[in-house]
Amino acid sequence: MGWTDIRKIVSVGVAGMVTIVANGMELTLVEALQLSVERHPDAETARARLQELEAMEVTAASASYPYLSARINYVQTNNPMQGFGAILSQGTFDNTIDFNDPGQLDAFTGQLEARYRVYSGGARDANRSIARHIRTAGEHQVKAAESALEDAVVSTYFSIRQADDIVRSVNAGIDVLEENLRISKIKEESGELIRTERLNLEVELAALKRELLAHQHQARMARIRMAFLISEPATTKITLADSDPSIDRIAYPSSLSIKSRPKYLAALEAAEAAAQGILSARAGKRPTMDAYASWQADKGWRRDGDGTSWTAGLVMNMPIFDGHRAKSEIAAAKAREKAALEQIHRTELSLQMELEEARLAHELAIAQKDVAAKQVDQAIEAAELSRERFSAGTLLSTELIGVESRLIDSRVQLAIATSQERMALAHLRRVSGQRILN
Repeated sequence: MGWTDIRKIVSVGVAGMVTIVANGMELTLVEALQLSVERHPDAETARARLQELEAMEVTAASASYPYLSARINYVQTNNPMQGFGAILSQGTFDNTIDFNDPGQLDAFTGQLEARYRVYSGGARDANRSIARHIRTAGEHQVKAAESALEDAVVSTYFSIRQADDIVRSVNAGIDVLEENLRISKIKEESGELIRTERLNLEVELAALKRELLAHQHQARMARIRMAFLISEPATTKITLADSDPSIDRIAYPSSLSIKSRPKYLAALEAAEAAAQGILSARAGKRPTMDAYASWQADKGWRRDGDGTSWTAGLVMNMPIFDGHRAKSEIAAAKAREKAALEQIHRTELSLQMELEEARLAHELAIAQKDVAAKQVDQAIEAAELSRERFSAGTLLSTELIGVESRLIDSRVQLAIATSQERMALAHLRRVSGQRILN
């Protein structure tokens, strides 16, 4: 089964899980992650690059096998040298032949030839090892590309949920203000409330509706980003499942380490390939030995002759002076190895910093979520008391507006903090070298 067949099976499987709605789709987090990894051009590009590296590994391995070729040739000539050679190959020589003018002759030649490098000075094994390490690095780069996509999907997914929660919170605040405005109009008509109090509520209601438009726009933009990540048209209507158990699969990582990060592993493989490059370069100063064998059939119709022959042998090449080419190639290979080792060090420092930043960011997100939850509880209690006082006529509209605004703001902050905590935890899992979902 080839890679294309596997991709078709995965595509059908993912498509079967996604709920299709009118002109769009309903997604869970796990579905969004799978669709992105399966479809996005960044992942496709990384996989295509891996296929190229796999082909290069096969090319390097081909040096371990003998080379077999076939050749056929047909000529006609009156050249004495070529003609005499054809006569001998076809076995039609006799004493009547004029060596200076053998006449017009033809020759059909079929040849099979085999060659095998018996000793390559270590270049063959080194080149195979280089190709293997580079291919393995390519596998890690595919995983790194998929991991980066998953991080972007999680961030966008929770941005949508966050925007939707904020919209719901603002809508709830609008409903409350509209009810308070209704009460204020009744009181104004009965003379219990001055006109200014009603106008204050209307102004606040208008401001809240304007804020709602901004948050609705943010929700639409987040959906456009999600459509891009799963390779759907920007106009696709994307909704998130109300109940999504995959959210709970984002758990605290089992270990905080960079050693399994694809980027780090790819750097290690690149360094190994660079080390093997030194061995390959050193082979340029060593001898090589090739074995060869051929079998040939010759046929001519003008003299009605034919014959067969074979040749076999060994040939050794010993470099004596190459203008310092091998020496310079060894120096270049050593420089590449040094650069690769430094890249490992740099990658390790960068990933360690990223891991520590992610750990601290998650700690902060948890603390902010706890504070936001307490603020919501306090704001709800304060709002309920204030609404009772406003209905009883013992609270001014400006005071009620302040209380309602704080409630809306606290709910918005809780929605943001909840999404930020999930995003921070997902990011922490990724920079720990673990898949985002357990």
